[in-house]
Amino acid sequence: MKRITQKTLTKLCDLLYATHYLPIACFSEDKLVHFSCAYPGMETVFRSVAESLSEGIAETDIGLFGAVRIGNGSLSVVAGPFLNKKPDADMFTALVRSYGFNDSEREPLRQFLLSLPRYSLNRFLNFLALLAFLFNGEELDISGYFRQFAPAVQQNVAQKRAGEIFAENDFSHGTYYLEQQLLSLVSAGDVYGLNKLFDAIAKATPVVEGKVADDTLRQSKNIFIGLVCMVGKVGAIRGNLDIEETYQLIDLYTQECERCLSVDQVNRLRYSAIIDFTRRVAERSHPHAYSDEVERALQFIRNNTNLPIGVPDVIEHVRKSRSAFMLQFKNETGETIGKYIVKAKLQEAKQLLAYSDRSLAEISNFFYFSSQSYFQNLFKKHYGMTPLEYRKSHRKQ
Repeated sequence: MKRITQKTLTKLCDLLYATHYLPIACFSEDKLVHFSCAYPGMETVFRSVAESLSEGIAETDIGLFGAVRIGNGSLSVVAGPFLNKKPDADMFTALVRSYGFNDSEREPLRQFLLSLPRYSLNRFLNFLALLAFLFNGEELDISGYFRQFAPAVQQNVAQKRAGEIFAENDFSHGTYYLEQQLLSLVSAGDVYGLNKLFDAIAKATPVVEGKVADDTLRQSKNIFIGLVCMVGKVGAIRGNLDIEETYQLIDLYTQECERCLSVDQVNRLRYSAIIDFTRRVAERSHPHAYSDEVERALQFIRNNTNLPIGVPDVIEHVRKSRSAFMLQFKNETGETIGKYIVKAKLQEAKQLLAYSDRSLAEISNFFYFSSQSYFQNLFKKHYGMTPLEYRKSHRKQ
């Protein structure tokens, strides 16, 4: 078989991850050559696995990893972990303990584990067979391969996991908190935040949606119709969009969805519909468009809430006279630049309080507030409740 170039190897790994959502890495002996995974923290786990696994199958605290050696050289492709059940607290604790993840990494790690696809053992072995065929042109007998490389693992898996083959309708719905976050952004008319959320989703593994039809296109349409109704009736109306206008839009997008001939068309329409509702909410809140300079300033602030930015940074970004631009910003937004920076940081802090388990100290540090007590006082001043009161009240909804 023709020798695989570094460029081809990288592309194949990225495509395999994009289509199967199973993290994959390439090593040259113990040196990491390429890593395809939405969560960078897993690199530590892969490096540890690769130290003892260049070919075959290995069992770890968080499941099975498989490796295929490329040709007769030093390159190996490692994929995993194979999971065919929802990660539990014991697995998460073992992972943190074994690989030394710090406190700030615990919640992103937990979310990543929950997002991993659950495979049957047979499907995982077939994935390894696909790797062998892609990289070596070799057709594996997966039963023989498993017996050859992991007799002890085979017995373990047979006892603990082999009977746990998940059908699609056995998966729990993983969309609730994502839906709540999306609705919050629609209600706020936050188009920028919505696009930021979409970017994050695109880089992560997909959320499992319930099965609502046997046909793939019908499944997409049914999910779209449910989503557009929820975005309109809950998100947009809560953001003060006119009720009649909202219902007309729901009817319009439902009819347009039924005309779609492919899943891709439905997906594109889904994005357009959500953005449309959000923009209409924003226009109702801010009927007059901002000037280009102020819009650039707003975007810069929203894009850097997790950095220690101040008024001088904003002025430098828009390259305008300090006194003139500060007056222009206040006239258009009704707020000073400094107050808007604080407001933007607090808005994103609300998202973390509502949709993550990060501590107050972690959130305060993430947004570069001078201290946790200062963050708490600002939050209560703006929203009339402490951060913890907000978190508790939001999770009761």
